[in-house]
Amino acid sequence: MQKKVISFAGVLILIAACASLASFGGDGARAAPGARLSPCDSGRSSQFDLESTIAFSSTRDDPNHVPVADAAEIYLMSPDGTNLRRLTHNDAGDGFANLSPDGKRIVFDSSRISGQTNISDLFLMNADGSDQTFLTRGSSATWSPDCKNIAFHASASGTGTPTRTDPGSATTDSDIFVANVDDLVAGVAQPTDLTNSPGKVDDDPDWSPDGKHIAYTAHDVGDDPPDVTPPFISNTAEIYIMNADGSGTPRPLTANTYEERSPAWSPDSARIVFSCRTDGGGTVFHICVKDADAAPNDLPQKLTASSFGDLTPTWSPDGTTILFHRVAPQPPRGIGPQLWVMNADGTDQRQLTSPPGLNLLAHWGVLRVHTGR
Repeated sequence: MQKKVISFAGVLILIAACASLASFGGDGARAAPGARLSPCDSGRSSQFDLESTIAFSSTRDDPNHVPVADAAEIYLMSPDGTNLRRLTHNDAGDGFANLSPDGKRIVFDSSRISGQTNISDLFLMNADGSDQTFLTRGSSATWSPDCKNIAFHASASGTGTPTRTDPGSATTDSDIFVANVDDLVAGVAQPTDLTNSPGKVDDDPDWSPDGKHIAYTAHDVGDDPPDVTPPFISNTAEIYIMNADGSGTPRPLTANTYEERSPAWSPDSARIVFSCRTDGGGTVFHICVKDADAAPNDLPQKLTASSFGDLTPTWSPDGTTILFHRVAPQPPRGIGPQLWVMNADGTDQRQLTSPPGLNLLAHWGVLRVHTGR
């Protein structure tokens, strides 16, 4: 997702609509033949195909709304920034939209119940925006490859308070949970706590495409105090990998003195891209990548070096391209954070979207579309 260091009010955000991905060697309107798009058999058939699609949030239809977070709605677009369509319409902030691997459904965050930017509930809708349904309290959901379950972060006690002012904020006692989506809709089951780590704040899960593991971020409780300048620096935040069934002990992918966030698996489950403060402290985030089986002390490959900061990476379905947002000054002095793309090795970085509004919280997945046959 999804994922997840964002500030609608003036720090970090993402996505926009301008340039084309065609010259990147990545996905065009449809993924390359033979690309491993979805482990769910029900996505593609003689009547339907899976089309490479970006889900994101935007304030484009009400860019001057106050507070700006409440103007965020969920949209879909083609990877070249065309074919834009809006899915949600309300007076609350909607974000972290994540397309199911079969392209049929979307799980997303919304503040429509809480009325607070940093307190989210998870909702489900069809990929055309219909049948929006409450699932559970939580944020930043990721789908299992079989399209049956989601993993997300939520308060372990149910009473934890947000650690940040950002949408999708973790709470003081956030753990990683999993739940069967249809059971949540039917109200017949409760989410299962996988991490149960009282001394850590766990958030930003991402399920590996092979179904075996979940990557997530964890930092020490109290390591993101809001009353410092700049706020919310978590120098103990590292990327961890756990078995998807919760068995065993999570292993760290990173081990250093600076903050990492927002892990996202490559389509072949071999690499993980994430946001990293490689210069330490309150310096800007860049985009880094590591092999999933690398030792914690192995240095990541830094893909970007922007002075504005780069966040929230997500892979194209064929693994050739990475989408992320680059922080920029907001209006009236600038255009605000916008979505960028680059080759998977960090080359050929190019802006994808432009104003109006703030365009953010992207996930690059697939959409089930009628073939017309």
